[in-house]
Amino acid sequence: MLNVLYVVATFIATVIGALAGIGGGIVLKAMTDIFSPDSVQVISFYTTVVVFTMCLVSIVKQIKSGFKYDLPMLLEISVGSLVGGYIGDSLLTVLLRYFPENKVQLTQSIILFLTLIFLIIYTRAMPQRKHVEKPHWLSSFGLGVFLGAISIFLAIGGGPLNVSLLVICFGFTLRDAAIYSIASIFFSQLSKIYTIVMANDYSRYDLGLVPWLAVIAIIGGYIGTTLSQRLSIKMLAILYNVFMIMLAVLTLFSVGRHL
Repeated sequence: MLNVLYVVATFIATVIGALAGIGGGIVLKAMTDIFSPDSVQVISFYTTVVVFTMCLVSIVKQIKSGFKYDLPMLLEISVGSLVGGYIGDSLLTVLLRYFPENKVQLTQSIILFLTLIFLIIYTRAMPQRKHVEKPHWLSSFGLGVFLGAISIFLAIGGGPLNVSLLVICFGFTLRDAAIYSIASIFFSQLSKIYTIVMANDYSRYDLGLVPWLAVIAIIGGYIGTTLSQRLSIKMLAILYNVFMIMLAVLTLFSVGRHL
């Protein structure tokens, strides 16, 4: 029954994530915190599978559309995200070693709630910032480290947070920010997958569920993207705000559950 809930949650999360542009990972994390009795690390593993699958699909789409990018900056953010992913996973492992799991889940839920509130407020204000043509490599690398660490620590993928911070820090358009966001997500999740493979301990995971999650993530993402293309920008903005508020409420409920 739990596996069915994971599959249904993955479908809903990927459809909503692709439809409203909020990312399937952040939706799935908010949902699994409500129904799943699994450990933080197990939930994080399943979320990684879904997010990495959606990221690969996004990369294929970007390649087909012939996207443009600044190669040095792409590499700086990517390497930073790879390092950040390792830091985020290590931090999570250390906290789970020294603190009760429900306290770690509480910490994740509080940070996720604050992240959602930030995104809701930011998208309503949407400040204009001058585009930074050639950011210093340390700033690009540092942002990559932060994005990679927070996305892996919270097990959210990080799509909307990545885009928002790239716009705030470097004045990117949403379209350009999405390209660098995908790179950040790919390498941070790759770092997480590497640590899982190196640990060589799969007994805690239901590996039979993994292909289902991957396939459902692709189907859900495709349906969400198709629906998104048929809706007006105004309607998408409304859906974005509605879903973000719903996620914030779900996360707040999760905070109360772990207190």
